[in-house]
Amino acid sequence: MTRVTLLPHPDHESEWILVELQGNLSVRKGHRFPENELGDLKFVGDKPVLRIGKYRLDGKCMKLNKPMVVLDRVKQTQDDKKTGKARVHIIGKIYEKYVFAKRPAFVLR
Repeated sequence: MTRVTLLPHPDHESEWILVELQGNLSVRKGHRFPENELGDLKFVGDKPVLRIGKYRLDGKCMKLNKPMVVLDRVKQTQDDKKTGKARVHIIGKIYEKYVFAKRPAFVLR
């Protein structure tokens, strides 16, 4: 049996927000999906608006029924391997999500 120890990360524990998209994201052949950048997220009033290229997605903010955590596995030491221990750092907590469930609108400008 493996025992997992959750440890707060000394530098990175923070609150994250989950972004939920419906459908598929695709990139033209020969182009690369930019690392770490999906689009521009802005708020119009209290509603999130995500712009990806020429498309605009209108979303809504929702609280999660149960909070989630973002984990990062810590490299096992020889002692951990012998005892069957695993350690993970908690690097983030998620309490809400932005849901983009409607079809995107094409933006001319």
